[in-house]
Amino acid sequence: MELSFLHNTKFDFIGKRKLFFAVSALFIFAGIASLVLRGGPNYGIDFSGGTLLQIAFDKPAELNNVREALDTAGIQGYELQSSGSNAIIIRAKKADIDPDKFAANVMDIFKQKFTDRTAVVERTEYVGPSVGKHLGKQAFYALIFSFFGIIVYVAFRFHSALWGAAGVIGIIHDVFIVFGLFSLMNKEINLTIIAALLTVAGFSINDTIVIFDRIRENLRLINKEDFGAIINRSINETLSRTIITSFTVVLVVLLLYFLGGVVLHDFALALLIGLFIGSYSTIFVCTPLVYEWDLYKKRRSAQLRATVQKR
Repeated sequence: MELSFLHNTKFDFIGKRKLFFAVSALFIFAGIASLVLRGGPNYGIDFSGGTLLQIAFDKPAELNNVREALDTAGIQGYELQSSGSNAIIIRAKKADIDPDKFAANVMDIFKQKFTDRTAVVERTEYVGPSVGKHLGKQAFYALIFSFFGIIVYVAFRFHSALWGAAGVIGIIHDVFIVFGLFSLMNKEINLTIIAALLTVAGFSINDTIVIFDRIRENLRLINKEDFGAIINRSINETLSRTIITSFTVVLVVLLLYFLGGVVLHDFALALLIGLFIGSYSTIFVCTPLVYEWDLYKKRRSAQLRATVQKR
């Protein structure tokens, strides 16, 4: 039995589609403008290259204290991560940095800051620009192949590539808006954020398929109504499910955002933004696109009939 708290809603989603198309266009334009003005995304070490340094302390070290020590010493463009009970990983973003000099500099800082404990360098790794470019290509291919797979799956399930194409356009819409907002906030784009974007894509297409499935079912049961009315009815019938599902997932992501620490902060933020945008696009982008395509086919058919009659 489907859980519901909204009953007999009759919102005209299709009638307001142009307004929401304009809202989406505004977000997309803002993201493009930010990327152009900043000269591209703010890539993390995974894509830009840099140095990875793992240091072990003989006593537990708080990440906040380590970050404060590095910031006070003027170290910039780095990421921190816990590794085990007493170890930390420092990723320096600069691709032209000397790994040995960087390690020596960090060890000097820690000796001055943490006089009550000792630190040992466990490993030092260097990620070159070519490796970063390779990871960037792999992340791009991951997104593209996931989009292609979704089109094939949805086309097979609904016996039409139109539904799959509309779903993928919605996913691209979601991913790009999250990407653009991260650019506006000057957040780093790394493999963790790519993982968050793929998670958002999966959540978005799942919600879209649920509504598409209800539309297909209503098309069989209520074939006398206008297509736009059937879409509105279908969205209203699944509105409770969409809100409840999104709300429960948002609760979990909020816990990650506030309690997950600095390491998971940006990952949770990308998920949080993506969940809202994904729910929005399912209702206000994907289904209206299917409706617009139906209108286009009807206009084309009318034009062809008019042309035949003139002849």
